Amino acid sequence: MNKVESIKWDDYNIIVLKIERENLFNENFETMKQLGSVEYGDWDSLRNFVSESEVERIKNQFDEDLEDLKKDKDSEIDDCLQIYTSVLYCNDEFVLSSMST
Repeated sequence: MNKVESIKWDDYNIIVLKIERENLFNENFETMKQLGSVEYGDWDSLRNFVSESEVERIKNQFDEDLEDLKKDKDSEIDDCLQIYTSVLYCNDEFVLSSMST
């Protein structure tokens, strides 16, 4: 099980990862390091790992994901705590995020 998949078995649903530039360009994602993990809504703790603007971006992404999931008639997701998100940064810049339920 990799770092991103392991979040479903953790007490948190947001995981913050970083990768070195060279490894990103070489697609060597095994070298990602976990900066931290937090539960949805614990924005103060998330600010320990990312900037205020990134916290806002992550909040908005959760809202959008939840809205999309609620529109999906096959989805049983009705709360952001049921969404798991990993965010990847390189040189303190957002690279990508991945969501699962």
